[in-house]
Amino acid sequence: MSDKLPPASVETVLKAISAEMSFAAIACGHLDVALGKILELVPDEHRLSVMQELHTVDMLAQHITALTDFTGNLSQQHGQGVLEVNDALAAITLGDVAARLRESIAS
Repeated sequence: MSDKLPPASVETVLKAISAEMSFAAIACGHLDVALGKILELVPDEHRLSVMQELHTVDMLAQHITALTDFTGNLSQQHGQGVLEVNDALAAITLGDVAARLRESIAS
């Protein structure tokens, strides 16, 4: 059996990426819950610094969710025969992510 795939549509690839990123976002959510439980065991004098690190996990989850939504939006548009990147970018709630994507796509 060959691992080589036949050519695939852009829509199929974007849907696959979006689905995998959705799994990653769910895993980040579980990680956030687990780290929250660990936070309860952290001595008070260290709690603030640990909470700042937990914020990083939350930002990662938001970043993954933004990219998941972006690729999902593009796959739906491609299925309709269009690809309006500006609409997909406008739906991203994290401004930094949208700005980096906009810059990368423009160059």
